[in-house]
Amino acid sequence: MRTKPLSNEYPAYYDSYLNLIPDGDIEVILSHQRRDTLSLLGSLPEESAARAYAEGKWTLKEVVGHMADTERVMSYRMLCIARGETVALPGFDQDSYASIANFQRLSWEQIQSDYQQVRSATLSLLTTIDEPSWVRTGTVWNVPVSTRAIAYIIGGHELHHLSVIRDKYL
Repeated sequence: MRTKPLSNEYPAYYDSYLNLIPDGDIEVILSHQRRDTLSLLGSLPEESAARAYAEGKWTLKEVVGHMADTERVMSYRMLCIARGETVALPGFDQDSYASIANFQRLSWEQIQSDYQQVRSATLSLLTTIDEPSWVRTGTVWNVPVSTRAIAYIIGGHELHHLSVIRDKYL
């Protein structure tokens, strides 16, 4: 079983995300997350998805679009590190990405489908990572991070946003 990363394998600011992930096989956890997230999102009407819970906050479409975009970025980082990339990988500005993406123009169904496809790609990538690559460390935004830390960060990031969705949007 692939275990959680040690605290020296990722920046401390990701502790809050990793603390949300239960012990267990991350592939199984991410697969169950996909099912649970799609069930939750699928229960919400288009009108709800187009609204923000407060002035200046993202709409539900933007939150889920952000979740998919972040997972894309993190999966790319995971791929690079697992495959031995030695060049430092850049950060990204989540607010700029969300603004430029204009998720509001997409249907709620498209947003959910995109999330599902991104998660499926992440799960597929995980099956290609062998044990030595699983613990390999690379540099992201000038900070060392391991392949396995990124996998757990992906899951924790989603759980963080699902908590916000339940607390603020529902």
